[in-house]
Amino acid sequence: MEACGEKFKREMASVDPKNWCNLTHFIGQYNAFSNCSEIQSTINSCFWPNTLVENYMIHIHKHFFSNCTLKRVIWVDPPDDTLTIIILIPIFLTLAMIALVVWCSKRSDVLA
Repeated sequence: MEACGEKFKREMASVDPKNWCNLTHFIGQYNAFSNCSEIQSTINSCFWPNTLVENYMIHIHKHFFSNCTLKRVIWVDPPDDTLTIIILIPIFLTLAMIALVVWCSKRSDVLA
């Protein structure tokens, strides 16, 4: 794993640190690192991923990608006018449908 990690670190040195959170800038290097770790596990007759590989991957992620968390969206309530409209539209539609049903049931002799 150390050999794979050192190669990955050398390759990541060529990537601008401000692009470390953009996977398109280092997908090839990361794929090579992942394949290398799998091959090394197979050569050493270990299953992949194993605890050693997982711990090393976590170490690599903490080193290179610890500042890549997405900013959380802060939800805010809509303005009162908008909220009132959003609430009243279904109420008025329901009342209109009830009125239409009542009106049609009174006129059943004409519609039949």
